[in-house]
This record gives sequence, structure tokens and C-alpha cells, in this order.
Amino acid sequence: DQSIMDVLKHKCFLEELLFWTIKYEFPQKMVTFLLNMLPDQDYKIAFTKTFVQHYAFIMKTLKKSHESDTMSNRIVHISVQLFSNEELARQVTEECQLLDIMVTVLLYMMESCLIKSELQDEENSLHVVVNCGEALLKNNTYWPLVSDFINILSHQSVAKKFLEDHGLLVTWMNFVSFFQGMNLNKRELNEHVEFESQTYYAAFAAELEACAQPMWGLLSHCKIRETQEYTRNVVRYCLEALQDWFDAINFVDEPAPNQVTFHLPLHRYFAMFLSKAVKCQELDLDTILPDQEMLMKLMIHPLQIQASLSEIHSNMWVRNGLQIKGQAMTYVQSHFCNSMIDPDIYLLQVCASRLDPDYFISSVFERFKVVDLLTMASQHQNTVLDSEHERSMLEGALTFLVLLLSLRLHLGMTDDEILRAEMVAQLCMNDRTHKNPNPKSGIIPGSLSFESVLSAVADFKAPVFEPGGSMQQGMYTPKGMVISAWQVSTLLQCLTVVSTFNICFNSLKQSGKFPGNPWPPYKKRTPLHPSYRGLIKLLHCKTLHIVLFTLLYKILMDHQNLSEHVLCMVLYLIELGLENSPEQESDEEESAGGQERCHDSWFPGSNLVSNMRHFINYVRVRVPETAPEVKREPPASTSSDGLASSQNSGTAQVFSLVAERRKKFQEIINRNSSEANQVVRPKTSMKWSAPGATPQLTTAILEVKESILSLLIKLHHKLSGKQNSYYPPWLDDVDVLIHPEIPRYSHGDGMTAVERILLKAAVQSRLNKRIIEEICRKVTPPVPPKKISSAEKKTLDKEERRQKARERQQKLLAEFASRQKSFMETAMDVESPDADIAMEVATSEQHVSEAIYDCVICGQSGPSTEDRPTGLVVLLQASSVLGQCRNSTEPRRLPTTEEEQIYPWDTCAALHDVRLTTLQRYFKDSSCLQAVSIGWEGGVYVQTCGHTLHIDCHKSYMESLR
Repeated sequence: DQSIMDVLKHKCFLEELLFWTIKYEFPQKMVTFLLNMLPDQDYKIAFTKTFVQHYAFIMKTLKKSHESDTMSNRIVHISVQLFSNEELARQVTEECQLLDIMVTVLLYMMESCLIKSELQDEENSLHVVVNCGEALLKNNTYWPLVSDFINILSHQSVAKKFLEDHGLLVTWMNFVSFFQGMNLNKRELNEHVEFESQTYYAAFAAELEACAQPMWGLLSHCKIRETQEYTRNVVRYCLEALQDWFDAINFVDEPAPNQVTFHLPLHRYFAMFLSKAVKCQELDLDTILPDQEMLMKLMIHPLQIQASLSEIHSNMWVRNGLQIKGQAMTYVQSHFCNSMIDPDIYLLQVCASRLDPDYFISSVFERFKVVDLLTMASQHQNTVLDSEHERSMLEGALTFLVLLLSLRLHLGMTDDEILRAEMVAQLCMNDRTHKNPNPKSGIIPGSLSFESVLSAVADFKAPVFEPGGSMQQGMYTPKGMVISAWQVSTLLQCLTVVSTFNICFNSLKQSGKFPGNPWPPYKKRTPLHPSYRGLIKLLHCKTLHIVLFTLLYKILMDHQNLSEHVLCMVLYLIELGLENSPEQESDEEESAGGQERCHDSWFPGSNLVSNMRHFINYVRVRVPETAPEVKREPPASTSSDGLASSQNSGTAQVFSLVAERRKKFQEIINRNSSEANQVVRPKTSMKWSAPGATPQLTTAILEVKESILSLLIKLHHKLSGKQNSYYPPWLDDVDVLIHPEIPRYSHGDGMTAVERILLKAAVQSRLNKRIIEEICRKVTPPVPPKKISSAEKKTLDKEERRQKARERQQKLLAEFASRQKSFMETAMDVESPDADIAMEVATSEQHVSEAIYDCVICGQSGPSTEDRPTGLVVLLQASSVLGQCRNSTEPRRLPTTEEEQIYPWDTCAALHDVRLTTLQRYFKDSSCLQAVSIGWEGGVYVQTCGHTLHIDCHKSYMESLR
């Protein structure tokens, strides 16, 4: 309503008085005068209505004010006394349209600082977002108005009015959409960004205060079944706003590359109201979820954030400066994660539970850019990722899947369980004070539930006196059993996860039960809520099984860019699949699944228990022409195994298959789409086939003849360093099949994890048990020496040439150092055998390996080269210390009488002066000055902090300071 912003009619002296109070930015004496009369009830009602009437004028004055902080405090000083009274707030809402005025004023306030969004389609986008560089956001000028809105939403009667009013909900979703996609980050690919913008502070504060806090206020009134209609209203208008947003940015099904925004408040509103609907209101999730196409769109941007987190931690965004790492850390920081990463993960869990699992898994690996890495060939070409980043991105993708399948924050955990998990996570990082934990469940310190959980998980260390006399505050430390029961949580996304792993390792080692290098133990997860049972489908889809099989094979074959962390995640995903397998696993599935053996499938079915024993004989892979696999021809006698010749030899590399599967899935959706969309969609599907269509790649047949079970057994041999190290435990003790939860399998290293998985596989299927025994009975022959192919020989020749060049360079440098040393001995007449030895050692050690330096300006690491030299940061200072050096070892004696004096006749400075004076007595000054140095009085003192930087970076930095 435009009249809210423009019309202002005064009818009484109070209105005129408040007008001039606002006009002069709330002078303290006027504020005190107006508030002193509030005890009079009639005045309080009249003043509140007048305040609401002038609300738009307050906003306009606040925007123009040069002292917005002072004015904001005085506004809130008044409003908090008016709107904290529920009866008064309800009355003003009904009689003066308080909610309409507040939402409209906030909307108009933000409309003054809107800019065109560059997310997705930079040229044709119709979406507008707030400009985080504006003073309105940078200075948090909006906070008093948002604070008032949050205050009135805390009253149930007012919040009920808001949730019932469809017009208000539409307006509010329009307001929230202004923050959707703000502070867009574009990855710098060539040069380091010249100026690091700090607008992300304003962006995170704005989403938390203007979007998230009102959302939590509304959610607090949707806790019972009778409030189902409120949730339906919010979800409905939230979905409409999301659809408008997708249309405005011209989004189809692929996000724009090298872009990320951490701000998706509409997604988070949708996610949190879904969670509340299932957890508290007993709503059927499927009745409020949109169709499959909308779910596919909803998952893309939250998934892009998770992939970008891995990219940032992998230093792929290093040219964007430190501020991008600041954003990644803030996104998962304890004060923000409840309103940001947690809803994002929950929304992805909902999408995963309802979408085709093969489509979802393939989308994850595509977003993390490791599709090309997931090949069984020894060499590959990654078209979208540098090889140095492949390992960390693969670890990120697997960690994300583990997180998605393990986290139960919104999938069935009670408030007490959430509180306990949060306390354990906080305590496992550092000891904490009583008020330090920041629980997500809304339970405040001091409550009965808080105290009981705290006493169960932590021990209190009493305050102690420090040496200086001050008292150290009492701290809570985790109990031993808490660390040993450490579980995968949101902390996996944090940069500090390494320290948590270390605490866990140290605790296990100190117990003495687990020598060596134990892996992190995983606590048994809370049962899934029935509404999310579809999430388990991810563990029982062929695409994931192909990925797990491929990674196990690559680890066994010592392929590049694979780490122990990758193996840990792979084994954990297999174990999760075994723990959550379908109730009845038929041993006849092999024969019954014949119809399902289509050309794009490596496995006969989708059940992990049966797929683990399925042998894959030959695989068709796409490899570079230089790869050793190109020389290998498929064996002639493949007819003995029909499956090998008809299915496996015709099987393409895994993610070209996924592309076909995904393309079919898109075709189903395209049938109901407009012609315009049908024109755009095929462009995105081409991205899938592009890596396979690269002209430098060729097809090769790889002989595998392995199953997941056989790979696990061989992996056990590899980890133990012994042939035939695995022996089925049930052959000696049948009871392990009846009671598989043996303590010795609960914690340990990689071998223990493999043993635990094989035991669970045997327990769940008689066929698996028999096949494990058969594999173990076969005597594994010793590994023959590896034959070097021509391609590998070329690589080795290159390395050999490089090594010889390095040796020649070292020899020349050593010779140069030797000549320099002999020159110094001749010129300075220095005889120091110790110095000679030190120099020789330093010279020989200096060039053994190429030193790597970190540039503190651009953040990149690399050697110092002629093209791009690296310098050491030093401080040079004038010094005369050397001039005071003496030739005598006799200590000086301080003069005690006037007769006694110290004449510095034996110092370096004095000797130099005597030498120069003597020369000048017999020779000309010009020749004398050429015969001696400048002396010892003026020396140079050199210090360094140890930092290094590129010379060109330093030059550009110094120019920017002019």
C-alpha cells in the first residue's frame, strides 16, 4: 500500500510532537519526556498508535541520518517498551495494520539499495538483490526495524495473524528474495584480485538478522498439529517465490561455472518449515513437496555450495584472497550453521530421499568435478580440474556423502540428542566454560535438561590460581567415553576437523587397546524418521557401487591422487550400506535379475549385499593415447564367460553411463516442458558427453576379474603387508556369525575396518560367506615385477633427464661457491676451517631438492625461477657493532679514576683508521681509498621474519600504495 509510505496526517499535538522528535533524530530529552508518560494506559495506547503511524517516516529519517547508530538505539529504546506487551501489540496489529506497515517499510527500505543479480545468466537475469556494499547494509542501519519485527512475531496472537494472511506472506517472500543470491563470488582464474572486498560481513549479518531470525520466530509457533495450515501456507508461497527466482535467473538444470553464493534464504525457509512439519506437526512430507523437476532445481545451488567449500579448502579460490576462506568458515561457524549449512544439508537429504538415486549420486560427483578421476584406467584427463586438486576434491565429495547419510539433525533426533551431540562436538574441540556451548536445540544453560546432559558428557575442573595470582575460570572437559564414541557430525565440514581426529586418535592410543594408527570410530546413528527412509536408496544404487568398486580398485593398484582418507570414507559407505540393507536379501537374485542387466549396468541389481560378490571381468575405459592400457587387447577366449563378452566388455566407463541415465531422466521431464526449455536443455546434457568425446582419448578394454569382496580381501593383504593375511574368523568360531558385534572389531585401523565389513557381509548372505571362503582358499601368487610400457619408459626418461640436469646445476653451483670462497680467502685473508666445512655442507644440502616458497601476497606456492623470482622479506639497519670488535680476548676493565681511560686502540674501527692514516702519509688519497674498504664504523644489520613473496607481486603491491 503506497499510502503507508507517503500519507501522514496529524490530528493531535502528540502526533506533531513525535513528528519533530523524529525529524531531529530522537533528541534524548524528548525521548525521555515521551517515555515518562507511558505509565498512563490511555497515553501508552495513543502513543503506540502514533509511533506506528510514523513508522515509514522513522525509516526515511534513519536512512538519511549521519548518526544512525545513536538513532537506532533510541528507536529501539522506545519500540521495545511498546511492542513487548502482547496485548498492546495485538491491539495495534488489528486496529492499525502494524504487520502490513512493518513489512512494507522493510520492503521499501531494501528497495533503495537493489542491484541486478549476476548469478547464472549475467546478461538476461531479471532478478535483483541487495547491494552489500551500500551503507544501509554495511552499517546495519536496518537492525532497529528488523528487531521490532522479530519482537512482535514472538507474540503468538500476532504471529498467527501473519501466518494466516496470504498477502503478507507473499510480500515477506518478496522481501526475502532480495537476499537470495546476494554477495555473489566469481572465481578468479588468471590474476589475484587487486582489492579484497569485505562485503561478506554485511551479507552474513543481513541474512542472519533480516531473514533467519524472523524465520525462527515464526517456527516457534508451529509446534503442534493444529498449526499445520500455517506451515502449508509458508511452504506454498516459498515455493512460488523460488519458482519466480528460477525463472528470473533463467535457470534450467545446470549452475553457471565458477560462481558461488552462500546466501539462499528462500531454500532455508522451505527446508526449516518442512522439518517442522514432519517433526512436530505430523504432516505427510509428500503432500507438501513439489514435483520431481522442482526438487532437481532445489538441490542444485545448496549442492554447489558444498562443492565450493571443498574447492576453497583445496586452494582453488586462492586468487580471490583470504575473504573467500572467511566466508567458508563463517558458513559453518557455530553462530551461523544452524541457519545456513544445517538447512542446506537437510534440504539435500530431502531431495536425495525423493529423487532417482543414480541421478543424485552422479550429480554430486559432477559438481565436485571428479567425474574424470573415477576411471579404472591408470591415466586420465580431467577437463575441469587440475591434478593437484583432485585428491582433496574427491575427499570432499566422499565426506559430503558420508555427512548426508550420517547426519540426523532434522531426520529423527530429539532436542536432548541434538543438545548432547552439540556439547560433545564443542568439548571434543576444546575445554569449555559453563556458558560457552551454543546449543542448537534452543535449550538455554541453566535448564534442567541442559544440566543433566552436561553432567553426563563432561567433568568439571575447579578454578585454580595462576602463578601471577589471578584465578583461572573453571572448565568442563569431555569424559573419556565421550571421545571414544565420537561420531561424524557437521564438524566434518570445518577446517578444524583434523584437530578433532587427533584428539580421538590420542585417546584411543592412550587406552592401550589400539596400537598403531587407529581410524576414527563411528557411533551408531539415530534411527531415520520413516518420512526419510528414501535416503537409504543412495546406498543401494548401482552408480554408487560402481564408484566404490572403482576407488577400491584404484587404491589397490596404487593409482595417483588417492589417500587414506578416501579409503576410510569408501569403507564407511560400504559399511553403511550393509547396515541398512533391505530386509530380505534373496540368494536367487543373481538368476532373477537377468532382465535388469541392461547395457549400462555393471551390476545385476541395486542391493549392495548381492553386488559385493558380483565379479566384473572386463571394463571399457576412455584413456589418453599414451596410457599403457591402449596396448592391451581383449583376450581371445571371452566366450567361456557370457557375461564377460556380452555385458562387461561392452560396458563403458562409469560416468558416460551416468550421463545416459541422467539424459533419459531429463527426457521424461522435457516432455512436459515448453518448447523454449526443450531448446535449452540439450546444451546442458552435452556437458556430460564432452569428456568422452575429447579427440585425445581412445577406448581400451581393461581386464579386471574382481568383485568388491575380492578387492577387500586383497586390500587387507596390502594393508598388512603379508600375503593371505585375512582368515575368515567364523571358521574357528561360529559364534561370530551369531554375535558379530565383537569389541575387537569396533575400533582399529584399516585392516580392522575391512575385517568388520567382510564379517557383516558374511552374516547377511550365505553366498557372500561361501565366496569369501573360496577367495581365501586360493593361494595368492607373489606379485611379479612390473613391466615398463613404452609410455612409462618415456616418462622415466624425462625424469632421468631432469635429474641429470639438476645434478649438473648442483655441480656448477658448487664450483661457483668454491671459487667464491677461495676469492674471499685471498681478499679478506680469512682462515676458518669450521666456516669452510659449514659452507660446503650448506652448498651440498642446498640443492638436493627444489625449495618451495609461499608468497604471502598471492598465497601461491612454488619454486623461485628466473621467470618469476621469489624474494625474502628482510629489514636492513645501520650498525656500528663490528667497529667495536677487539683482537684481544682479555676482558675490558671499566675506569675507576680520572687517570684511567679506555683507548680503543685494538678495535676494528681503530685499526682501520690507523691503516688508512699510514697509507695517506705515503700515497695519494685517490689510490689509498682504492686500497681499503669503507671501514667498520658503518655496517649493516640484516633481520628477516622468514616470509617470502614474488618480486612481481611485491612490485604491484607497492604501486597500489602510491
